[in-house]
Amino acid sequence: MARDGLRVGQFLAAFFAAGAISTAYLPVWFAGRGLSSAEIGQVLGLGFLLRVAVVPGWGRLADAVGGRTVLFAGAAVAAGGAALLPAAQGFRAILLISAVQGVSASALTPLTDALALALAADRRLEYGRTRAFGSVAYMAATASGGASLGLLGAGLVPWAIAGFYALSAGLALVLPGVEASPPAKRIQQGTWRFQSFRLALLATALIQGAHAAYYAFATLHWRAAGIPDGAIGLLIAEGIVAEVALFIWGRPLVERLGPARLTALAAGASLLRWTVTAFVTDVPVLAAVQLLHAATFACQHLSTMLVLRTLPAQRAGTAQALMSALGFSAPTGLLIWLSGLIYGAAGGLVFLLMAAVGGSALLIVPALARALPPAAAPRP
Repeated sequence: MARDGLRVGQFLAAFFAAGAISTAYLPVWFAGRGLSSAEIGQVLGLGFLLRVAVVPGWGRLADAVGGRTVLFAGAAVAAGGAALLPAAQGFRAILLISAVQGVSASALTPLTDALALALAADRRLEYGRTRAFGSVAYMAATASGGASLGLLGAGLVPWAIAGFYALSAGLALVLPGVEASPPAKRIQQGTWRFQSFRLALLATALIQGAHAAYYAFATLHWRAAGIPDGAIGLLIAEGIVAEVALFIWGRPLVERLGPARLTALAAGASLLRWTVTAFVTDVPVLAAVQLLHAATFACQHLSTMLVLRTLPAQRAGTAQALMSALGFSAPTGLLIWLSGLIYGAAGGLVFLLMAAVGGSALLIVPALARALPPAAAPRP
């Protein structure tokens, strides 16, 4: 059990570190290459939108050739794409290379989550604690990345991303495997037929999508307000500390609350977090607000996992791929593109749109609570 969790955790840590640097500092590198805020939004948004088309196919390809093969190939191509970025000349070249990199990297999260859930079902690892490996690496890469950026400059960014994806490719080769589930005699009910899944997907799209401006423009916004790179790295890392704490020690609370209450908590926190972020650039206040990342991201992620756990095992892979594509990639890509247009004109006020989007998920909570099967009900 410990060995399987460690191997999956190490793989998560490697590609989460690459993702952390991409999220926090790649926009800074783009700006240094002369891209406008609207162009940065287009580059980042296109990568997310393309995932909508390809993520469902990753699951089918993994079934055909093996999950480890797809994870290795995805990480290797993502590493190559990042390494090519410094040679790119002009907006179109950067857009093309970033799109290829984003598409290849999009295989990693849904396939690893599907693997971790399958291993957790076999009691070969504990999902929350294994997922925490990725969160800790994200935190460490963000914090150290801010300091490194201040010392070495933004030119380091694509090479660091390439290095972590290359490490991920190597670790993919030693991931544990799972036995395929025997085909069910009756799988008449498609994934979309489950109302709990549809509502969880919509709530996830709103709450996780509301992080779009944060992913794309928080670093640039805080830099413009005079906050040093090292402090920005620590602010982002602090949110991950809260996330890690929930993943490691929050299992009793998560099981007690259940999916609907977790979604309500995430939506309410989204409304508060992004409203404050829109108006405040004072570091102590931002430090307090960043703790809400445990609610806006982690609570909704765990709510989704609890809902997926109630679906038939034969639907797990399809449900995970759809949740990744339509619950995360599509809304995040669209909102990053829109944020790029708004940020250029209104600056930090773009976070008010994020507050409205994430907070609107509160309207879904009553229906989600009614749609959940008894097995997903919160514990008394």
